[in-house]
Amino acid sequence: MKGEALTHSEQLFRTLIEHSTDVIALIASDGTMTYASPSITQVTGYTPEELVGKKCFSLLYPDDQEYLRKQLTCLGERGGEVPLWEYRLRCKDGSWRWIEGTATNLLEHPQVGAIMCTFRDITGRKQLPVLEQAARGLLDVERKFRSLVESNIFGVMVTDQEGRIYEVNDRLVQLLGYSREELVNGNLHVKDLLVQQYQGARMRAWKILRAQGASLPEEKEYICKDGSRISTLVVAAAINQERSRALVMLLDVSDRKEAERRKQEFLSMVSHELKTPLTSIVGFLELALLCVQRLSGESSVGTDELLRTLEAMLQHAQRQAEIETRLVRELLDMSRMEVQKFEVSLQACNLVTLVQQVVTNHQQVAPTHLLELVLPPQAQVPVAADADRIEQVLTNYLSNAFKHSSPEQAVQVRLSVEGGVARVSVCDQGPGLTVEQQQRVWDRFYQGEDARHQGPDGGLGLGLYIARTIIAQHQGQVGVESCPGQGATFWFLLPLADEPASA
Repeated sequence: MKGEALTHSEQLFRTLIEHSTDVIALIASDGTMTYASPSITQVTGYTPEELVGKKCFSLLYPDDQEYLRKQLTCLGERGGEVPLWEYRLRCKDGSWRWIEGTATNLLEHPQVGAIMCTFRDITGRKQLPVLEQAARGLLDVERKFRSLVESNIFGVMVTDQEGRIYEVNDRLVQLLGYSREELVNGNLHVKDLLVQQYQGARMRAWKILRAQGASLPEEKEYICKDGSRISTLVVAAAINQERSRALVMLLDVSDRKEAERRKQEFLSMVSHELKTPLTSIVGFLELALLCVQRLSGESSVGTDELLRTLEAMLQHAQRQAEIETRLVRELLDMSRMEVQKFEVSLQACNLVTLVQQVVTNHQQVAPTHLLELVLPPQAQVPVAADADRIEQVLTNYLSNAFKHSSPEQAVQVRLSVEGGVARVSVCDQGPGLTVEQQQRVWDRFYQGEDARHQGPDGGLGLGLYIARTIIAQHQGQVGVESCPGQGATFWFLLPLADEPASA
């Protein structure tokens, strides 16, 4: 009976070992494996027969070998059991698995004579924090990417090389004017949206994207639903391993392109406007020099005629030099305004005297034009003003009036006082202004179509812009009243000073 019970116990013990998920191995004092339970195959891929008789250290990760050698040596010397160990074990397929195990010294046991190791695979548990961290990182990247896509800074679409559109964001819908359904339903392709001249650039970009995974930034124009065009900076990156689909981002640079166009237009205009007076000045000076040379060899009879001719040439050259000076001054004034360094020096002055002086100067410069002056009954209209700057504003108003009026049409300058405000107006009988022109006439570089056909003194379109800035720094206002075909009246208001100014 006792023998049968022992046999039954051995069979039960063997059955439990063979079906246990934990691996049981016996290690001799020299590190040779003398036994391995069947479950070692599930953990390492090796059968027990392949491992028995081999050194167990050969399966350990190099960084773990020395540590486990020391632990087994200490265990063999002092006996007992060691706490849990964690180490890496190489499997038959070459992969590495994290192992957790314990060891018990049974070297002195007569039936065992080895160190018994029990271990299990904990690779999944060790990788979980790494996977969680990676997942959190991916979620964070996705949130940032989604935030970028939904930020309404870039238009975004997912497309392929054939131009099919699979997804778009709200910004692209806004830029192109199509609904989301119209863009992704398959009826529209990128080639239908892209201006024809950029089709070749798109194909080149896809070749770079297929080769390198991303395309270089390029400027392209797209056609909106209403037929208008937008200028964009486009960049694309592949979003799948085959690089057959790409995420395309479009940044609207239409405003920048328009600014560049206006800049080039302005530079061309400035070059022309500055060159024309200089050409006249140089030409008249050369003619004047020839007249002087002829004068030295002429008799006294022809001297008077040559002197009159010489005087006319020099006067014309002087007028052109004044035009040049005014253009340069306007450019300098505008540059100071751009950097907030345009200043006025306010002093007490009589606006009546100031207006009279400007009108007198213009009558001398343009004696063929009819100029009327209407003044208030009082001799003193005191204001705190920068006299030179107010003269600049009124001169600009008068120059514009003469430019748009024929010599026989009278230009009227009127100074009046209304309550605590002085009003200066210049009224012409020219072609007048439309409502749109009245709104734009104060903008930088704006020139009405009529002004562009008035000869070399067309100006840069800065005079009224500068005038508005000057009056604003005087705490005043500017304005215009006009109807097409009925002339225009430009005016400005200045607050009256408390104390009368000296004449």
